[in-house]
Amino acid sequence: MTYPQTRDEYRARIMADIFKLVQHIESDFNEYSTAETLARGLHFDVREYFNAERWNPTPVYDGLRDRVTLGTPLSLLIVHHGGHNGRQFVQGRIIDLHSQARPFDGAQFEIVPKGCRNPRRYSYRAGVGASITVYPGHVPETWLEQVRPLYHHAAEPPIQYDQASAATAAPP
Repeated sequence: MTYPQTRDEYRARIMADIFKLVQHIESDFNEYSTAETLARGLHFDVREYFNAERWNPTPVYDGLRDRVTLGTPLSLLIVHHGGHNGRQFVQGRIIDLHSQARPFDGAQFEIVPKGCRNPRRYSYRAGVGASITVYPGHVPETWLEQVRPLYHHAAEPPIQYDQASAATAAPP
């Protein structure tokens, strides 16, 4: 089962679930509590669809541009929960900073990593469960809690669905 990632996907899923729920109500058939499970999932989807903070873009690039100066050393920590390469930690000198392509919010970095000559690209796209923290200078990864960051952005954590109730509602 895949979970919706965009507002349009949530809308399509809500409409399909409402149609299924109406079918259950019309047939008056609720063996295995499928209608209750469907209504509970519909509740979570509607809550996320109308969560205004989740869908309004936050100006990550503008905040970074104001706080980070090009050519200075920095330490960058990018965390993507549940994604490929979930955690990236880089120390280096920032060469360039770009915004993400519209309609996404985020930033792209060109950084010359510590001990390297050639720049590398790192990108951050604000999304559910993602966060970025930029520290001044070369900060060891073990000292991150003691240093005040230049910039920090964290999106809302992913929704945790109740797996126990869904497992009991499934047919044997």
